[in-house]
Amino acid sequence: MDLFIASNRQLPIRYYVNEAIWIRRGCLSLHQLTLPFFVEVEMKDPLHILKILEYIQEVQQQYRYTEIQIVTKDNNIFMYLQKSLPDSNTNHILTIEQLIRP
Repeated sequence: MDLFIASNRQLPIRYYVNEAIWIRRGCLSLHQLTLPFFVEVEMKDPLHILKILEYIQEVQQQYRYTEIQIVTKDNNIFMYLQKSLPDSNTNHILTIEQLIRP
């Protein structure tokens, strides 16, 4: 998996066929994920990371309050998300972390 998105809210699954991005229910338990709902994201081309940003914004727009945690193993994706995603505010808490292998 390229990254994991966890939240305190249910997360929708999505398949973006043209961009070759699959956002599906998580089936792997990571000790870093601290929120109850999560999805695994697989991307064939990291250049389509904008779809992930749109996905996160869509989830935040659905709810008045969210906590979202993003965990990725790819350093480039990690740095891009840190630059591109807005900082947390009182209604939407967002954390971005790199995957720590035990």
